[in-house]
Amino acid sequence: MTMELSTVDFEKGLHHCDDVPSLYREVLHCYLEEFSPLLDEDALLTSDNEAKINIHTLKSLTATIGAYAFSEFVGQVFNKWPSLTDSEKRQEIRQLNHFLFEVNQKVQHYCNENPQTD
Repeated sequence: MTMELSTVDFEKGLHHCDDVPSLYREVLHCYLEEFSPLLDEDALLTSDNEAKINIHTLKSLTATIGAYAFSEFVGQVFNKWPSLTDSEKRQEIRQLNHFLFEVNQKVQHYCNENPQTD
């Protein structure tokens, strides 16, 4: 299951962007800009509201790029976030960051292998 969480279906992600490669590449670049530094543990633990915004954004953008299993996993974290202890939240953030790092690597590889042509 862990491998599945970092799977990105780039064809479906492209389809989300109306099959416009330049638009999809822009979305991928925005994703990397937003999430390459990964999630900041301390910032998310400081404010539940900020955490919910960041986690929801991650869930939505992850689905948009085609990483559906990870998006679903992020959604589960989002739903249980308010009931978690700080220690559990820290654990969830670390797990999210683990898979986010893997997804980011795949997105970066895709972008390197599919350079902008227009």
